[in-house]
Amino acid sequence: MTDIHNTRLERDAQVNHAIALLGAEPREGEIADLGSPAPNTFFSIDPEAALTGTFATAQDGLIRLSYAAARKPRWCALHLTAGGIDLDGATVLGVICKSQAEAAVTFRICLRSGTPEGFVDTFLPKSVVAFAQPSVHVDLLRLDTVSGLPKQAEWREIVLFFQPGKADVVLQDFRVFIV
Repeated sequence: MTDIHNTRLERDAQVNHAIALLGAEPREGEIADLGSPAPNTFFSIDPEAALTGTFATAQDGLIRLSYAAARKPRWCALHLTAGGIDLDGATVLGVICKSQAEAAVTFRICLRSGTPEGFVDTFLPKSVVAFAQPSVHVDLLRLDTVSGLPKQAEWREIVLFFQPGKADVVLQDFRVFIV
């Protein structure tokens, strides 16, 4: 069992702890706006989409999402809290993701930074594609080449924006690193 208390000090420790908690114990439920599949994680769903679906954690990997929408959603996202990561002096933020889906599914990964005015979204360059066979995706955000990304933020999240419509996707493993 994963300890609910995070004792690590690295910049990426809080988000990787949230990911570990996601896969720590089996949970099942309905996907709902602001619903939480595990501590330090939550869904954000376009309320106009009439999206219905389920999630299951710690069974086939970290989390399985199965959903369909009556109307095409503008967004369907899973948020992983990352704390107030200080990016000053950091060069790269990267992710490694192992995924699988019944039919090909795409999603984008975003670093969301909380500011006094609201938030700033910075998307990693590539889309993740999950296939019928397990596949691994690696993506890097070179922090010195990104304009508009605050080096300090009140809070940060890693947000996974899943494709609108219908999907059945398993996140088997997911890691974030900052160097």
